[in-house]
Amino acid sequence: MIHHFIFFSLVIILWGCSTKEAGSDVNVRLHDIWALEFINSAEFVKGELSNHPVIEIYLEEERIHGNAGCNTINGKVEVEGSNISFSEIITTEMACPGNLEQRFLAALESIDNYKIGKLRLFLYEGESERLVFRKID
Repeated sequence: MIHHFIFFSLVIILWGCSTKEAGSDVNVRLHDIWALEFINSAEFVKGELSNHPVIEIYLEEERIHGNAGCNTINGKVEVEGSNISFSEIITTEMACPGNLEQRFLAALESIDNYKIGKLRLFLYEGESERLVFRKID
C-alpha cells in the first residue's frame, strides 16, 4: 500500500512539473528581441531618419528595453497567460522627425494580450491587432 502511495505521489509531482514546463515554453519564446513589422495594420517601412523600432523583453525582471524609432525606451512588462501589459515606459528625449514614436508608444501602452507564431509576436488591444514584431536574434 505504501508503495502505491509513493508511486502515485511521484506521478503527481512529475505531472505538475511537466505541466509547468509546457506552459513556460511560451514565456521562453516571449523572452527575446523583436523588431517591428506592422503598426496598426500598416507595414512598417524604415525611413532614412528613423531607426527600426525594437523591443527586448526580459521576463524574469519584468522589464523591456528597446528603441521607439528614435529614442531609447525602458519600461515594465507584466505577463499572465496570454495577457500582457506594458507600463511605466520612459524614453530618452531627443527631438525626432515625424510621429512614428508617438504612434508606436501609444500602441504599445494599449496592449493587453498577445500571441506568438511563426517567429512573430502579435500584440493586441482586445481583438484588434496593434503591433506585429518578428524575432531577430
